[in-house]
Amino acid sequence: MDHLVERELTVPEEAEEVWRSLAEPEWLGDDAVIELREAGDVRAGERDGFVEEADAPRRLVFWWSAPGEDSTRVEIDLDETDDGTRVRVTESRPLEILDGRDLAVEFGGASGGGAGPMALARGALAGALR
Repeated sequence: MDHLVERELTVPEEAEEVWRSLAEPEWLGDDAVIELREAGDVRAGERDGFVEEADAPRRLVFWWSAPGEDSTRVEIDLDETDDGTRVRVTESRPLEILDGRDLAVEFGGASGGGAGPMALARGALAGALR
């Protein structure tokens, strides 16, 4: 996956109906669950994660990953149009982008053993968003 994948489509439903369908995410698989609240669970197959932001019926943001994979951030934005609701889905790998930078130098630390800045950043992010 590139660092960013975007898709957009318009469905002939109102935003509230599309939002309700996000709580019944059969589009992700039979066993999928998304709890439409901050810190809610996200599960689909082997992927699991948590909801970062839930602003009904306009925006849902969650993080998820499969075992052994880096986490991705998924943003779903709903905008009503004359034809229904435009659904824009953006999936990105913000932690991968950060991993590509030498944060040890930026934070004034040294490279090498111990908890690196990415481990600390991931821990802080997970703690802040859960």
